Amino acid sequence: MHHRRNGDCQPLVGNGACKDATESPTATEATIPEAVAATASAAASASAGETAPLKAANTLPMSCGCYFSLACSIGSMGLACGSLWQIPNTTDRITLQRGLFLTSLGFIYFVSLTDFCNKYLLETKRGQQFRYKYRLMISDVLEITNKIVSAIQASFSFLVGLIVCKSTCSKSFVYASHFLMEAYGWFGTAYFMYDIWSMYKVHTQKIADKLHLLRLTKSQPFSNGHARSYYDKAGGRSMPDLRTGNNNGSTPSTPHEICDYDGATVQIPKDGRWDFLKYVLTHPVMMIHHVFIGTFGLLVVTYIRGGGHCIYSYMFMMEFSTPFVSMRSILSTMKLKDSRTYIVNGLLMLATFFVCRVCMWPYVMWRYSLAIDAATMWAAMSGLPRGCLISIAILFLPQLYWFYLMVMGALKVFLPKRRKRSSALSNEIVPNALTATPTATINGIN
Repeated sequence: MHHRRNGDCQPLVGNGACKDATESPTATEATIPEAVAATASAAASASAGETAPLKAANTLPMSCGCYFSLACSIGSMGLACGSLWQIPNTTDRITLQRGLFLTSLGFIYFVSLTDFCNKYLLETKRGQQFRYKYRLMISDVLEITNKIVSAIQASFSFLVGLIVCKSTCSKSFVYASHFLMEAYGWFGTAYFMYDIWSMYKVHTQKIADKLHLLRLTKSQPFSNGHARSYYDKAGGRSMPDLRTGNNNGSTPSTPHEICDYDGATVQIPKDGRWDFLKYVLTHPVMMIHHVFIGTFGLLVVTYIRGGGHCIYSYMFMMEFSTPFVSMRSILSTMKLKDSRTYIVNGLLMLATFFVCRVCMWPYVMWRYSLAIDAATMWAAMSGLPRGCLISIAILFLPQLYWFYLMVMGALKVFLPKRRKRSSALSNEIVPNALTATPTATINGIN
């Protein structure tokens, strides 16, 4: 979209004012943080009820709270590593007291890391510039932070699994143990409990931002259930498109729906509130996965069972694909789906997810059948307790479902042309019934 010109001014700059032809580049750049601050203030007041405007981004120092959160994150990780330094033998067990201490440190680490990332993006000069460059709303910031923390946790998990695998699998595939597996089982369970709440906060902030956009566009006509794309003249920037879907490629059918993590679209409550229990019930796959991994998978398996850590190390190494999944979501939030980085990351995500999550369990079961001298892999599986088989199904089946979503999303990226041409042709032929205007023109195609 081109900004209007007049005889005395250059194109409109970030805050909606005219840039004088004789204005220096430095003066021009100084207006950008002001627009960022104004936009951030409007979004924050709409979602959190704040009335005090934010200061200009060029005067925003990193707050003490940001430093404090970073210090808490580093300190909690340091204490967790220090508590394990005194364990003499790799086969020693983690006591209940030490395990609870590690879980407490895990909560402090992940919560403070999230708080640091949010404050850095929302309160610092560089964070404001980053938000302005990619036109991020508060819900976008929360989602990016959620994915950053997820990638960091996955990296820790993979590193622990790799260390334990190298240490135990050469000794005994079934019975060897390593204290690091149990230790991170206690520490990592805090992440999955925290992540449920973090995703809920992202979800509620998306609703708040969506309602804010709907209030700004309530006077605009609608076409085929979608609000027209519009331009925020006061801020001199185009606001997020109401038709934007989620990171799995789904698209809301009306402006009163919102896309979420599992690919489904849900209705926005009229009052903008979303009960936590209702959120849990409407996201069963993710909730079962997180609760199972965070309780039975990381606590019961590692503490009560004892041994068999070579097998469990492969489960930890399944997280190798998570940083690519998180990066895909971050790039999508930053509106970089058309970039080469997004495509390359998507291919790496598909490859690592297929190897580490889809093929991992059949490989582990094959190794297990060799270790117990079973005739076939199926014979080895049939000899497992029923509870163990149910656990494997809970872990494995969601991976197939998520891989299916990834494949469908990849097909939409690599095979979009034929679908776009057919839809564009139908839009040109069929006029809008309310305005007698071709839908293609309304949606900005022409």
